[in-house]
Amino acid sequence: MSKNKGHSSKQDNLAVTAVALQDHILQDLQLRNLSIAEHSKTKVQKRENRSKSLKRNTKAVIDTGLKKTIQGPRVEDPEKEYVLDPRPPPLTLAQKLGLFEPPPPPLSSDEWENVKQRSIRQGDSVQPCPICKEEFELRPQVLLSCSHVFHRACLQAFEKFTNKKTCPLCRKNQYQTRVIHDGARLFKIKCATRVQACWRAHVVRKWYQDLRRKVPPTDAKLRRKFFEEKFTEINHRILCSYNTDIEDLFWEIDHCLATNRSVLQQLEDRCGRELTEDDWEKIQIQPASLLARSLESTTEQKKR
Repeated sequence: MSKNKGHSSKQDNLAVTAVALQDHILQDLQLRNLSIAEHSKTKVQKRENRSKSLKRNTKAVIDTGLKKTIQGPRVEDPEKEYVLDPRPPPLTLAQKLGLFEPPPPPLSSDEWENVKQRSIRQGDSVQPCPICKEEFELRPQVLLSCSHVFHRACLQAFEKFTNKKTCPLCRKNQYQTRVIHDGARLFKIKCATRVQACWRAHVVRKWYQDLRRKVPPTDAKLRRKFFEEKFTEINHRILCSYNTDIEDLFWEIDHCLATNRSVLQQLEDRCGRELTEDDWEKIQIQPASLLARSLESTTEQKKR
């Protein structure tokens, strides 16, 4: 009888270990629908959990008659780093029996800082994502506990494709993930550097063009070309400043002649008669006689 009992106990242990191993493999492959861990809860436990959740959600409301202040949505820091899986997964039966090692405890903030510094020294955020081979830019980025960096969407797609939680590079199991923004920060710095470089190049080109326009070069050929361009520019300015419309010029001449004629006509009307040729001769002789008299007077004064 004792032999049969020992044999049955060994068989029970083998059955338990087999079930534990099978459950661990199913959970490792993330096939939780087939795992026995979800069905181990009894109906009483489920009811107790439901009642506890209802008690937690219910709150006593007291009407004080005062107006309630509506709080706006909290604005979160877009560059805040946080851990995606702060709680470790529950232990499987195989891990409880000691057949497999339990998952490592959550990393502390100092340990995460050491992992991040190791990733920075490796230059993972500077290099493209190892899965999609594209730069991180402003897309969400995750840091694994093994110090490797990936796009968050790429890592999720890799986990869904392989149906395992292993690092794509070092194949570490049950890693921990943390959202970081090093790639976005480096991309912003790169964009700002490019913008500043373009602006500085524009300023330097403009300054050089102004310098070439004002200061003549030392080379003879370039100096000659510089002055030729200057002379052509001056000639162009002079030509542009003149009005070359001939019709306007003729119109101005005709207008001046018409005004002169009108003035002469008014003078003739005031004088009453037209001047004859004898009158014009007398008018021409008068200044000559006056000039002769002035000369005679000056000579007499000199003789005295």
